Formats: sequence, structure tokens, C-alpha cells
Amino acid sequence: MSTDAGHRALPHTADTRIQAWAPTTGECIAQAVLGMAESFLDLSGAAATGEYDLRVEPGEPQDQLVAVLDEVVYLMDTTGRIPIGVAAVQDQDRLSLQLTMADLTAVPQTGAVPKAVALHQLTFEHHAGRWTCTVTLDV
Repeated sequence: MSTDAGHRALPHTADTRIQAWAPTTGECIAQAVLGMAESFLDLSGAAATGEYDLRVEPGEPQDQLVAVLDEVVYLMDTTGRIPIGVAAVQDQDRLSLQLTMADLTAVPQTGAVPKAVALHQLTFEHHAGRWTCTVTLDV
């Protein structure tokens, strides 16, 4: 990923709010995934246990963001695994994410686990050569 990419937690009264930025929509979504994982886990010593390829349907960036984060919540619930690394692969209009996964129980929990993606105050914008998204996660 580019050095112009990153993510951070934003203050929120009850839920978790993440902001991510990157030069492309795919990288921005990848940063949001990492931001979500780091919002409740200490990934610093996490060991990879596998890979997961996630194909994203074409659409508006905000719809893709919601679909990806929903899928990550689903994977946590059904497989007990969490992404600890994410690479975005853009092929024309197709986006796929290559997720490096770790066992959820092997990673120290530091906060409340996200249960769903809130659509309220969701943003995904392009400005000054980079994409920025902001999303609230229900915990």
C-alpha cells in the first residue's frame, strides 16, 4: 500500500468510528478494514493463519465499503478469523481484496467487537488526489 494511505479512530459516544484514506478507492477500503480490526484488537503480534480472497461487486465506493466491512463481520462470526493484512487489487472496474487472516482468539482484544456497519453519517469522498471514507461501526 502507498505511504499516502492510513486510518484512525475518531471519537464517538457509543459506537466505533473509523476514518481511512488512500490514493485509490480499493486502498481506502483496505485501510478501513485494518482500522476496524485495530479498533478492538492489538494486531502487533498477530500471526497469519491463512488467506481469504474477497471479490467486491462493482458499484459505488460507499456501497463497496459497506459490503466489505459486512463480510469481515460475517467472517469473524462464522470462522473466528480476522484480517491482519489487506491488499487491494484493482483490475479495471473489478476490485478484490486479499486478506491475511489470523485466529480471533489468538489476538489480544482491546475494545468492543463491531457487530454491524451503520449507514448513518457514512462518507466516501475524493478530494485533492486521495479518497477518504468515514464509517461508524455498531458495537
